[in-house]
Amino acid sequence: MNGWQQLSDRFDLLTRREQMLILLSGWTALLFIGFVMFVEPQMKDLLSAKRQIVSVASELTASDNQIILIERKLKSDPNNEVESKIAGLKQQNQTLDEQLRDRVASLVTPVQMSGLMEEVLRRSERLKLMALESQPPVQLISGDDEGYFIHPVRLTLRGRYFDVVNYLRQLEALPVKYYWQSFNYQVDKYPFASIQLDVYTLGESKDFIGG
Repeated sequence: MNGWQQLSDRFDLLTRREQMLILLSGWTALLFIGFVMFVEPQMKDLLSAKRQIVSVASELTASDNQIILIERKLKSDPNNEVESKIAGLKQQNQTLDEQLRDRVASLVTPVQMSGLMEEVLRRSERLKLMALESQPPVQLISGDDEGYFIHPVRLTLRGRYFDVVNYLRQLEALPVKYYWQSFNYQVDKYPFASIQLDVYTLGESKDFIGG
């Protein structure tokens, strides 16, 4: 009697329930072995293939997006951005030019500058005008377009401190405007001092101011 026969006899001696359990366990073991040996490798291969498909699809999408971007750049005018910047700068330049014209319009004219300073000075009995000199004009912005010129006037005065303060207040109260450039106050014989006052205005002509 071989081993198989012995197993068969032992199986026959088992109850019906035990026989069913053994058969069920055997089939389960066979199915598990089959799954491990055949099904699981196939599932792993399928999952790997799906991942490769997703990766390739992502690369294709990225390539499509790059192609669309390149086509848009090729269709667009490369000068548009430069032209837009130029237009913006021109608009900015025009705005600044208008602001400068408005500012110059409120200034005293170069021709009136020296006369205005002397007229205000005549209101002060204690402040003496020693000299009034027109300085050479300076171009505001260098270039082919002359544009505006700075016209300075230098006043040399002599008087006391409060006389000078009163004169400066009268100048500041004038309806027309100008710019201060420098102010030098030197006491030479108390309470009298020598004052050098530089003021300027703007003009479109480079001609000297009369005075």
